[in-house]
Formats: sequence, structure tokens, C-alpha cells
Amino acid sequence: MIRFFTTIGGFLLGSLLITLLLIFALNPSFLAKQVLSYGAKSFGVPSTNKVDKFLDQTIIDGAIDSPLALTYLGLDSLNFLTGHKSKLGDYSLEKSESDYEENLKQLNYLSRFNQNDMPEGNYNLQIKRFSLDNDIRGYESFRYHSSPVTQFFGAHLSLVEFLTDQHKVNNERDIQFYFDRINEVPRVIDEIIGFLDKRAESGIYSPEFVYIKAMGQIDTLSTGRIEEHPLYETLEKKIDEINLSKNKRENYLGDTKDLIREVFIPAYRRLFNTLESQSKNAREMVGVWGLPNGNDYYKHRLRIYTTTDYSADEIHNIGLKMVSEIQNEIRSILESEGYDISRPLPELYEVLNSEERFYYEDSDEGREQILADYTKIQNEAMKKMPDYFNELPKSEVIVKRVPVYSEQSAAGGYYQSPALDGSRPGVFYANLYDIRATKKFGMPALSFHEAIPGHHFQNALNIENSTQTLWKKFGYGTSAYGEGWALYAERLAIEIGLVEDPYELIGSLQSELFRAVRLVIDTGMHSKEWTRERAIDYMIKNVGSEESEAISEVERYIVWPGQACAYMIGRIKIMELREKARNELGDDFDIKDFHSAVLMNGSLPLTVLESVIEDYIAESKT
Repeated sequence: MIRFFTTIGGFLLGSLLITLLLIFALNPSFLAKQVLSYGAKSFGVPSTNKVDKFLDQTIIDGAIDSPLALTYLGLDSLNFLTGHKSKLGDYSLEKSESDYEENLKQLNYLSRFNQNDMPEGNYNLQIKRFSLDNDIRGYESFRYHSSPVTQFFGAHLSLVEFLTDQHKVNNERDIQFYFDRINEVPRVIDEIIGFLDKRAESGIYSPEFVYIKAMGQIDTLSTGRIEEHPLYETLEKKIDEINLSKNKRENYLGDTKDLIREVFIPAYRRLFNTLESQSKNAREMVGVWGLPNGNDYYKHRLRIYTTTDYSADEIHNIGLKMVSEIQNEIRSILESEGYDISRPLPELYEVLNSEERFYYEDSDEGREQILADYTKIQNEAMKKMPDYFNELPKSEVIVKRVPVYSEQSAAGGYYQSPALDGSRPGVFYANLYDIRATKKFGMPALSFHEAIPGHHFQNALNIENSTQTLWKKFGYGTSAYGEGWALYAERLAIEIGLVEDPYELIGSLQSELFRAVRLVIDTGMHSKEWTRERAIDYMIKNVGSEESEAISEVERYIVWPGQACAYMIGRIKIMELREKARNELGDDFDIKDFHSAVLMNGSLPLTVLESVIEDYIAESKT
């Protein structure tokens, strides 16, 4: 017996230490899960029933298995157990197969329970089953219908964005981790190529423009001067912030050049060659109706994104009705401003679009002014928020330009959530590629949507919410809820007086019209066999979009079927629920409490959100 173990207590303590050392040596991920489970107590309230405990554990297991998630959530302190700072994600076919098997196991376990087993007001079981059903059906029936590489999203873009925006460099070890992750890029790219090859074997290809534009993005990231590569420029800036010696700085930057040239670029050229080869078999139709079992696939996507059972025809007709109503509102304002509304609306849009007072100078200075003006809009909006919300985000939101290498095909704006630990603010990315697509009178609506009180309130408040379980906060997300809230936020901004200028009101209405038109175009292309050109023409004539914006948006809907329908369907439901609460509560209705009910219960399918508001109404009556 070792002398240390001289007492029973010492023996037990020594045995415990040896056990922990063995666990650490043989299964560090197990210990990491225990550490994260303990730390997760600060992220949400402890689970009190079997279902919630099980769901919380799925979040912990999923995070530990995802190097990207651990970094994104700001959990780099676990790196000594996980080694995640040196890794990228698993994009292999085997991983998708194991995820499918895990989903089946989870659904089988949850089948032991029913909603009556859950505490009152707890809908987690219902939400998780809805999500699992969708994931399992998608794998079994439509595994290769979506492409992992498009002009709008894909690992070829997200890998670079992750390394430039998420990977922290606080010391020299972090630089080495950065290099390790660049060395992981070829593996990821080869896994993506493996999926694309399987997709091709199934006879499924993307439209030709998808290949052409994605290849253009890959070309940008794999040609040109190394010193201008985003991976080089980003590390150069981060190195300068940690004050290394000149020799170390030059050595690290030299190593970066070598990695980009010898590791990153060859991998991206392989992906380019794969896309170029497959583009020869590009499909002619842009809608998914032409894919195997395409109509069922589109119905499945609509269910995922709208969280309803609306048919494509029903959504198409809702869109047509709203387009007409909103256009009449716009005509009314134009008439009050002295425009001749006997002219067709497209002509009036052209008049507005030709007025130089609504544009910025096409220069670096003009683009900087756009970012400054967006920041001003956010600051002014924030001043009014305490009058309409019980909870306000602790995290700030900043405005940044969409990365140059992806802006040509990116959306007009998008939002990135703050880090879990508060180390990174929320970011509203504004697309400045075509400066004519940024009209001054349209900027407030986009800012309200992406930042305050839109996505930033929804996401930051959820991250900071200490009243929900871990899974309730992070386990489920849906565009119907998230985008529905952001579009509702645009309308709220009008109602509370943040939009008073008549042209800015036109801009807000055009934003709503934009989402109503999406209902028509998305269902038109994917269900009614519209062509890309017809969809672009419809958007230009009905919204007044610049051609570049219309092309970018329509091509987004082509590669992301169903998602564009979530915005207005979600907005409609939130507005309906607010009106219901106002009618039933009368003088007792408090918009702050309504917003708390909507925002402080996590992301929800619309059917569940309806139940949450019914509970809020009942509680407010007592």
C-alpha cells in the first residue's frame, strides 16, 4: 500500500483521485461533459423532471461533440479536456448517419412520455418531438435534396467566417490553434466533396447559377495575393493586438502564408474542380418540384420553416392578398407626397429609385457613413425600448460590413448572436456590395429587423435568460418564430413612433411588402413551376427592388426552399396573438408583459407560441 493511504479517508480520497486521472486519461470528453454539466447551471435553471434532464443532456453532449459550438459559445476554458480549439467540425457522411441513429434513439426514449406527464406550461416534449420528426423524415426521404455548397451558404464560406470572426487570438498558443484549424480545412473540404459525389450519384444537382456563383466565391478565396487573403489579414490584425516581437510576428505571418498556399488553397481548388465537373449536369428547373418526390419535399420544408400545415396554395394566396393591401398603403403615402398615383406602381418605384437624395456616395467614405447611420438608428431605437419591454439585453449590438469575399451573393443584412460569456457582442452585418441597393429610407426597417428590437432582442435575451432550462434556451430554433419576431419588430417600430418620415414609412412598408412577395415567389417557384426570371421580374415590379437585390434574393429562395415563407407567417401569428390578448384583457393588457411572454420562453413553433400566449392571458386575468 502506498504510504499516502494511511487512513480510510486517505484511501478513499486517493482512490477518487486515481479514478479521476483514469477518466481524464482514457475518456476526457466524459469529464468535459461533467464539467460543462456543472457549469451549465449558470446558463439556465436546473431541470426538475426526466424529460427536461434528458433534453439538457442532449445539449451538453452536442456541444462537447462540436468544436465550432464550443468556440461559438465562448467555452474555450474547456479546451484542456476537449482540444476543440485545434479542431473544426465533422461534415462526413458517417456523422450524418450517426446523428440520424441518435435521433431515432431520442425519439424512442421520449415516446415513453406524453404531454400530460409534463408540468403545466412546459411544452418541451412537444417541441422536441416536432423537431425530431422533421429531422428523421428529412434524412430518410430527402437526404441529398439540399446541397452543402451554394452561393448563399456552405462550409466554403462558413469555415473562413468562423476562423476570421470566432477564433480568438489572445496569445501565441491561440496562433498555433489557428494554424491547427487551417490544417483541418482539407479534411472538411474532402468530406463536403464526398457528400456532393453521393448527391450526384443520386441524380440530384443544383441549378447552373449555383455552381457558377459558388465557384466564383471559391476562386476569390483561392487566388490572388496571399497578403490580401482574409485568413492572413485577420491573423495579422490579431497578432498586432498581442504585441509580439518583430521576429515572432514575421515568423508567424510567414507560416500563415505557407499554410494558405500549401494547405488551404489546394483543398479549395479540389472543391472548385468538383463543382465545375458537376455543373455540366446542372438541372434546368429552379424549383424543387422537379426533384425526386419534390412536392413532398417542399411540403416538408414548409412544415419545418413555418411550423404550420399550410399548403403551398394557401401560402401563395395569403401572399397575393397582402401584396395588394400593402401596395395600396404605399400608394396612399405617395399621393400625399404629391406623386401621380395614376401611374403604375413600378414606374413610381423607378422615380423614387432615381432620386439621388436617397443614396450614399459610392466610395469607402459613403460606406463608412452607412455603418455610422445604422449605429445612430440603433441608438435612437434603444432609448424607447424601456417603455415597451420589461427585459433589455445586457449585450450590445454593433454594425459591421458583410465580408467582401461573400457580399456579392449575401443577403442585404443579417445578424450574429453575442457570445454566451458576453465576450463578443451581437453583430448586425450590412451588405454594402451594391451601394445603390442601400436606400436611406429603407435603412430603419432593416435595422429594426436585424438589431433593435428585432433579432438582437430575441437572441440576446434568450442567451441571457436565467429562468429557462438549458435545452429550452438552446435546443430548438425556427425561422417562423425568429424571423416572425424580427418582422413584428419592424411594425412595432412604426407603432411606437420610430418611423415618422413618410419616405421611411414607405421603406418600412416596402420591407413588409418584400416579405409578402416572398410568399408568392417561394411557392411560385417551388410549387407552381415559376422560372427564375419570372420570380425576379415579379420582385422588381412589386417591391421596387434593384435588379441586383432581386437576383440575390430570388436565388436565395431557390437554394433555401420554404424559409422565405417563415417571416410573414410568423409575423401574422404574433400580431394575431397580440390582438387576442388585447381584446381579452382590455385595460389590463400591458404590452411589456406580452413581449415578455413572447420573448422569454425560448424559440417556439407557432402552435406552441399560441398556447404560451393563452396561458399568459389566463394568468393575467387572475
